[in-house]
Amino acid sequence: MQAAAILQAYLDEIAAAVMAGDFAAYRAGVVLPFHLVTYSANVTLTTEEALHSGFESFRSMLQTQRVTDYIRLVESAQVLDPELLTGRYVTHLVAGGMRVMDPFHSQITLRNVEGRWRAASITNALANSRWPFLIANAGPTDPSKGPEQ
Repeated sequence: MQAAAILQAYLDEIAAAVMAGDFAAYRAGVVLPFHLVTYSANVTLTTEEALHSGFESFRSMLQTQRVTDYIRLVESAQVLDPELLTGRYVTHLVAGGMRVMDPFHSQITLRNVEGRWRAASITNALANSRWPFLIANAGPTDPSKGPEQ
C-alpha cells in the first residue's frame, strides 16, 4: 500500500474514533510516549490518563464548536523504513457546512507497532495550539476562504 493511502486511512480512522467518542479506537492508534510539537510548546504524553484527558478535552471543544465534520487530508507522505512513515496533512473543522477555523497543516510520524500504524508524534502549525488542543470560541469562518499558505 502506498504511503499516502496508509496515512489517509489512518487519519480517517482516528477522526471517526474522535467524532464517535471512541477512546479505545483512538488509543489503539497512538503509541506512548506521544510527542506534540506546536508553535508554543513541546509536549510529551507518557500515560494513558494524560492521553485520555486530552482526548476528552478535544471532544468537548468539538462539541462546543458544534463540529459536524473533522476532515484531515494528506498532502504528502513517505515511508522512511518498513516501520516508520511520515506525512503532511491539512485539517478542516466544519460545523454544518461552515468552517469553525481556517484549515491548518500538520506533520505526523507513524510507527508500525505489532502490525498496526500508530501516531508517535505530530507537529502542527497553529500559533496558539497546546495540549489538549483547544480553540477560541470565535465562531465559524467564511467557507469560501481557502487555506493559508
